[in-house]
Amino acid sequence: MTEQVLTRRAVAFDPATHGFAFPNAFVNEVLTLPNGAKITTAGRCGGMAYAALDYFLAGQPVPRWRSDLWAPSRVPPDSHWLARLFTQRLRDSFFTGSAAKFVTWSMHSDDETWVFKGVTRWTKEEELPRVMKSIDAGRPVVLGLVVARDLGSIGDNHQVIAYGYEQDRATGRVTVQIHDNNTPGKPVTLTSERDQHDWTASNGHPWRGFFVQDYTPRRPRVLTTHAPDVKDQVSTGDTVKLSHVWTGLTLHSHDHPYVHPGTDGLQQVTAFLGADDNDRWLLVGSDGTPAGTDVRDGSVVRLRHVSTGRWLRSAAGVASPLSHQQEVSAADVADDSADWRVEVPDDRPWTAGARVRLVHVATKAALHSHHASDPRLTLGQQEVTGFPKRDVNDWWTVLELS
Repeated sequence: MTEQVLTRRAVAFDPATHGFAFPNAFVNEVLTLPNGAKITTAGRCGGMAYAALDYFLAGQPVPRWRSDLWAPSRVPPDSHWLARLFTQRLRDSFFTGSAAKFVTWSMHSDDETWVFKGVTRWTKEEELPRVMKSIDAGRPVVLGLVVARDLGSIGDNHQVIAYGYEQDRATGRVTVQIHDNNTPGKPVTLTSERDQHDWTASNGHPWRGFFVQDYTPRRPRVLTTHAPDVKDQVSTGDTVKLSHVWTGLTLHSHDHPYVHPGTDGLQQVTAFLGADDNDRWLLVGSDGTPAGTDVRDGSVVRLRHVSTGRWLRSAAGVASPLSHQQEVSAADVADDSADWRVEVPDDRPWTAGARVRLVHVATKAALHSHHASDPRLTLGQQEVTGFPKRDVNDWWTVLELS
């Protein structure tokens, strides 16, 4: 029997579908050493890799938010639940037995010594077979990529997901397919020849070697399984779920009145870190605008809470329970207090991928949210208010569209 010379295997992981749609542009402090020195990483690569694999193995879609939502930073701020998730999963990736190799490999040479194999042989003789075995079994793995040659450069190492490989026994060439969160949405390869020490990445970076990281899945948070295409037009008559751009929470209401002093006693409106039918709002055109009319910058709409039938509204002179900004509530009657003007940057139509402001027509206060919550006054959910000024906490985007 003729031995197969070329072997190709891959798991059905697609970086454009299963990876996050923004680059790994985070900067953060990971650990403070006993001597006071700080270890920083140029991003949260391990957190993004672990989280993407969490979603993939659970069969759930990753949140499809794009980098322009958070312009100019391109990544969710630390106030966003997704940014906090990446931080937690990054820490998880470092508190594993395999993570010690980031230190030991960075201190060892590529070549073998009388005691150690060296980074090149460790990679090709021990770690590469582990990668192939896992992919043959249908399971992607997280790889620790090593480039550092001393502890001072350990932050230059990297973490990615390997989901395929090609091995040519005739030439000795091996190519590993990876999802690299520094290059979102595109496949990247690591290639090494038989006598080559390092691994050349198709996105331009040479790596000394790699190892398989220990990984334990974590159940991912899923706010929608029906994310719209970013180019989908928003129209009157649509039912939407709106996500607060700076925290990732969903505009929500429930059949509980405000009870704080000075309240209007109407139904609470909050931002919710979860997903249920209380997040759904029907867009209705003001002044008899028919259903199916495209919503653009400057359009005036009303939002009717689907579960209770009440209308998103606000009024001057009524303070919110926590920040004492202008209260936002939901009422049975739709009048001028329920009119909201849509503001889309660059005078564009409202599409699902855009960030927008909703400005209360009568008071010119922007629909706004922030971290404040209280179990007694907002059922522990994030307060939503009308804000007379303008800041990043006024931005919203479409999470779901139907």
